[in-house]
Amino acid sequence: MKGAKPINTRELRVLLHLLEERSVTRTAEALDMTQPFVSLVLRRFRDMTGDPILVRSGAKLVLTVRGQEMIEPLRSALSGIDQAVGQPAAFDPQNAKGEFRIASADCMEAIILPNLIARLQDAAPGVRVLVRAVDQAYDYAGALERDELDVVISNWPGAPQHLKTARLLTEDVVCLFGANHPFANQESISLQDYLAADHLAPVARSKSDPGPIDSHLAAAGLKRDIRVMLPEFNLIPHMLLNGQLVFTSSANFARYQCSILPLANLPAPAECGSLDFYLLWHERAQADARNTWLRQQIIAVARSLKS
Repeated sequence: MKGAKPINTRELRVLLHLLEERSVTRTAEALDMTQPFVSLVLRRFRDMTGDPILVRSGAKLVLTVRGQEMIEPLRSALSGIDQAVGQPAAFDPQNAKGEFRIASADCMEAIILPNLIARLQDAAPGVRVLVRAVDQAYDYAGALERDELDVVISNWPGAPQHLKTARLLTEDVVCLFGANHPFANQESISLQDYLAADHLAPVARSKSDPGPIDSHLAAAGLKRDIRVMLPEFNLIPHMLLNGQLVFTSSANFARYQCSILPLANLPAPAECGSLDFYLLWHERAQADARNTWLRQQIIAVARSLKS
């Protein structure tokens, strides 16, 4: 109707209740409104539609054909409004479907992922877990923004400022080596011995980011002799078995590798610093119940680890 006052959701809810209850009195009581107001809403919609909507049949009110036809569209419209602007539903992991999409620095795979995936499969059995590695060419920040990823687990600082960051854990640094390496006969590794050793390292992310170990050493004016660099992190322990190479890594990673391969480890010199591990996600997912639950699981797994 031209010039009519716009409809508001309060009036739509009153109308729906009227259609379902077919009583002005019961609608007013249920919605804690006055009967005159409910009658006013009914009159307004009668004027707008040109249909009485509710008509008297003896001692009761019954719906007109048009009134009956209005119920489902009203329910659908009000449900859509509630979904759009109401509080989001809590995440129910036991009944959830879909995917958790995680990007992980490859050094984290043996530290966090086994326990995390077991935890997710137990708590959210209907959700698949997709994990991809983070390499130099992968735009993980863009993937988070485009909703191609839920979270990133990393061991490098300096994430883009528009990403949310939480420190997962700080790990001691150790030297990992084969059973025949000279370090295997020592009780500790001096800085002099460490710098004189032949080192194995993963390929640096970039020239400006040589990695946390070499960044710590550079800050102390030191440089180790990296003789071999590998692009595949999980090949590194196998390269230590029969050679004279040393790999500097986190205590948990070394402990795991020593449990499955004939390797040994000792604490690295203090100048190598420590390793900090981070959880990254985008601001767009900060309040999302599903993403929040996933982050909580990752943080819980990280806190359960002990160096």
